[in-house]
Amino acid sequence: MEELLPPTNDPVQGGFWGGMNIAQQIFVVYAVLIHVHMFGFTLRLGWSIFRATGKAKTALERRIWHTPIPSPRSEGGDFHEQPISPISMSSVDSLISKNLKTDVTINEVVEEELVHAIILPNYCEDLHTLETTLRVLASHPRAQSQYEIYLAMEQKEADSSDKAGHLVTKFEKFFLHICSTFHPSGIHGEIAGKSSNVAFAARRIVEIHRTDLNEDNCNVVVTVMDADTHLSRDYFTEIRRLHYAHFSEADRSLYCCPIIFDRNSHESPVLVRCADLLWAFAGLSTMYPGTMISIPTSVYSLPLSLAEKVGGWDSDPTAIGEDMHMLLKCYFETAGNVISRVIYVPASQCNVSSDRGHGWRRSMDTLFARYRQALRHMWGALDSGFAARRSLGYLRFHKRCSLLRPRHFALLELLYEAHFLPSHLTIIMLFSVIYTIRTPASQLHPTLAWAFSATDIVRGMSFIGMNICLALYERWHTLCLNARMRDMQEANLPDTGCSQRTWWKPQYLLDRIAFPIAGTLFGAVPTVHAVFAHFFTDRLVYRVSKKPTFTDAVALA
Repeated sequence: MEELLPPTNDPVQGGFWGGMNIAQQIFVVYAVLIHVHMFGFTLRLGWSIFRATGKAKTALERRIWHTPIPSPRSEGGDFHEQPISPISMSSVDSLISKNLKTDVTINEVVEEELVHAIILPNYCEDLHTLETTLRVLASHPRAQSQYEIYLAMEQKEADSSDKAGHLVTKFEKFFLHICSTFHPSGIHGEIAGKSSNVAFAARRIVEIHRTDLNEDNCNVVVTVMDADTHLSRDYFTEIRRLHYAHFSEADRSLYCCPIIFDRNSHESPVLVRCADLLWAFAGLSTMYPGTMISIPTSVYSLPLSLAEKVGGWDSDPTAIGEDMHMLLKCYFETAGNVISRVIYVPASQCNVSSDRGHGWRRSMDTLFARYRQALRHMWGALDSGFAARRSLGYLRFHKRCSLLRPRHFALLELLYEAHFLPSHLTIIMLFSVIYTIRTPASQLHPTLAWAFSATDIVRGMSFIGMNICLALYERWHTLCLNARMRDMQEANLPDTGCSQRTWWKPQYLLDRIAFPIAGTLFGAVPTVHAVFAHFFTDRLVYRVSKKPTFTDAVALA
């Protein structure tokens, strides 16, 4: 610690804080705390990636059926992991034989299956993107018996009706049910985009399953995803496993999973690739075993009964980040009793792409498109205001507030980390550089000099920590990509994209030094942009990011 203190022959009167005004004291404390917080994030992220790798391997190998099948009418039950192949008549016969040995009938198995109502939002999305996503879902062995697909369309989009009709006709025989909903334009207080389309589709799901909801016998789980998201079949079997393993808490469980950009990252500009890595890391860092609460990113699932209980999805401008917003709404509507459960099978995503021009022109257009996407993400800072209002409301109207517990403070800390830390850290770093340049070393207060030296060291430690996280990520990425590619080969779907990461290639070595720049350009800057824009409006025109089209057979590795 003594090495951090600059040499001085003139000790300051009054001790450590002597001669400093209150603003300088606050700056020193906050600068050190925010840097320690940043370093703590890297430690948490490294632990999350390390554990997620092992958990993902276990989940991918499980490919359940369990024996015996856990029943909501029975307690406990041992689980035996056993891989399965896509369902066929022979596998059904085998299952019947197995269940006869364990006193579980095939009827009980069928009764205990969940129905997955999958909302696929569309707003000016490319038809090929939607078709590919539906083909991936249709390749799952239980798609015909358990998947209900709801195409959440926007009415004002040109040709949305033709697009929906084409998709329904093409895929109706592959799913238990598929239909389209059209969010009307011009509804007061609503905006066009994913949140309003999802909200409108969810109301349709409630109508269809109203009888089961009224009889308190609804086994429907709603899954919300992006138009370009590719989900493994293991994602849904893991939901089933957790649903019945924690049956008494199933009606207040929200399931979320990490996201992985493994389709076209090798073609993306380095700053776009790093920005998406950091975006994925932000969600993954909350998903370590034993976490108090996890925040979903793009993909999540929850029981239809829970969605109806909390009043469905909001569709006003403040709900533009509908994944985080829905978690917060469930949290507050259940008085903090919602349980977030992690599915360690990641959702495959695409990096933003562009089809304009070639070479550097295309790269620049991709960078601008990624900034627009980042601005939309950071527009979700409105959720911090939503959480603050709801928290203050509970404090005001409840003498014994159940939200005043460690779990609630953990949630507030994650909101701070998402909406405040990137911009605050950047501002403090800029101020520190400018202050040290303009102030001669002989006039620099020893405590400020110590703070600048200490934060420099912590930043260096964080940089090293992030590089370790990237090394851990390589293993996780390879594991998940290889599993997805095997499934795509079996399903004869070669055009879904494949992006291997080889750590020693120059483009991936560049990731290890470029991520601070990407974090600033696509994290801190759009956050400040969004916050200042909120002084004038809370409405953001929803612009869909361009997704790549994969037409060539993927070189499976």
